[in-house]
Amino acid sequence: MARKDIKDQRRQQLISATMDSIAKRGLTETSITHICRGADMSRGIVNFYFDSKEKLMLAVLAHILEEYQSVWQQALVKADKEKQLEAVVSAQFDKRICNAKRLTVLSAFWGHAASHKDYLELVEKADASILSALRDSMKDKTNVQQKSVQLYAMIRGLWLGYLMAPKTTDREALAAICLATLEQKTQAPRMSSPATRMSQPARPRPQKKPAKNQPQQIDIEDLFANG
Repeated sequence: MARKDIKDQRRQQLISATMDSIAKRGLTETSITHICRGADMSRGIVNFYFDSKEKLMLAVLAHILEEYQSVWQQALVKADKEKQLEAVVSAQFDKRICNAKRLTVLSAFWGHAASHKDYLELVEKADASILSALRDSMKDKTNVQQKSVQLYAMIRGLWLGYLMAPKTTDREALAAICLATLEQKTQAPRMSSPATRMSQPARPRPQKKPAKNQPQQIDIEDLFANG
């Protein structure tokens, strides 16, 4: 194996071990010792490739955001012009992005970004890129800035909702909620916390036959139900 390939492999091993530790312990509690054990490498090797824990953390965040951008950009390029918005939104819930480990790690960095300039710069750059793609993909340009921000806020909210019940949540249904809400084909879904749902008795929901050629309304409470 070439020297460059070995270097890239070891860097990736350290990034993966760091992600594992953050997902398990959180950003603050993750130490170089945890990372060394996870990667089966010495502290000296970590310092050789990243100089410091801080530079390793930045590399982890950059790696996650680069992979995120790659997934939705590939979906955008492959889609027909009329389907670009649907492609970009659906890509937000691709299993390569929308999975418990990656969203847990990303959420940890979000929590520190406000007080960490380097984290904030990377996050804001990624946000600007996806917001631009959402705006450009919208057919109706009326209030396009506001609609793109609202749509992205919904995506991030559904990511967090997915983290609450990753094994029982349908990713495709989450994408459908975003698109249906944007197009105003269904009423905006009502969010409720698990604690609120557990404290309330189950109530029957009347079954309504959907109008012809109209999608059936999706209840977001059903998506995150643990039963």
